[in-house]
Amino acid sequence: MPDRTCRFFSTFFGLGLVPWAPGTAGTLGAVALVRLLEPAVGTASLFSLFTAGIILLSVPLAGRAAAVFGREDPPQVVIDEVCGFCVCMLFVPATSLNLALGFFLFRFFDIAKPFPVRKLESLPGGWGIVMDDVMAGAYSNVCLQALVFLPGFLSG
Repeated sequence: MPDRTCRFFSTFFGLGLVPWAPGTAGTLGAVALVRLLEPAVGTASLFSLFTAGIILLSVPLAGRAAAVFGREDPPQVVIDEVCGFCVCMLFVPATSLNLALGFFLFRFFDIAKPFPVRKLESLPGGWGIVMDDVMAGAYSNVCLQALVFLPGFLSG
């Protein structure tokens, strides 16, 4: 893959190149992507397939981007935030409130990196770049599921 193409996709169409908080910018791009995909995807199973596909494509892309940018985990590479946010939103309706809650939960877990999120960063190549965000997305998803579905379960 040419360097230019790698930069374009690994920075999620350039969002990772913003000078302030590129991870946050990439996550905001992921929010827009999930919002756009919701009517097109239609079912949780199709969104699950999309999420698995973007993760599998992002691992080699992030590994290549590390070489292109000359850093082990370049801050400009935000395709991993897209993967993590998609995991965060699995099986959750993409309402404005849920997207906002998911955004804040994902950013919290991505920044705080509770065990084993930080440990996953030590995986080789693109695996380490992507899988810590996938795990942060999984933690976010569990919390979001509880916030969205538990109150309704408890009330009736």
